[in-house]
Amino acid sequence: MLQRIQSVFLFFSSMITLIMIFFVPIFEIDSKEMFASDFLWAKVFLFISAILSLISINLYKNRKKQILLCSFSRTQITIALILLLFIYKKELNVKIELLLFAIPYLLLILSSYFIKKDEKLVKSSERIR
Repeated sequence: MLQRIQSVFLFFSSMITLIMIFFVPIFEIDSKEMFASDFLWAKVFLFISAILSLISINLYKNRKKQILLCSFSRTQITIALILLLFIYKKELNVKIELLLFAIPYLLLILSSYFIKKDEKLVKSSERIR
């Protein structure tokens, strides 16, 4: 389970997402730093993304569901980023740390790639039998 590279990517994606929610300031207002946890809906979508990544690790026997959960998790990150940039940005100064949202997103893309690669390997081995 955890020895597969996509499981490592999924684990790091969920951990980085959780760290971003609580410990990485993404906005500044009147020299006060704001975190993703200060914005309810962004926090909810990021937390869902982290949970889906962890659930996806345990679905290593069902690769199609893993790919689906990875896609849904990427969608959650995208929704949170859109919320933060276009809805909450009106009164806040954006910090460069907001670009850190790309890290879990890229890790989810990599995990999807390796899951698909595993699926191809399994299908090709079934053809040989």
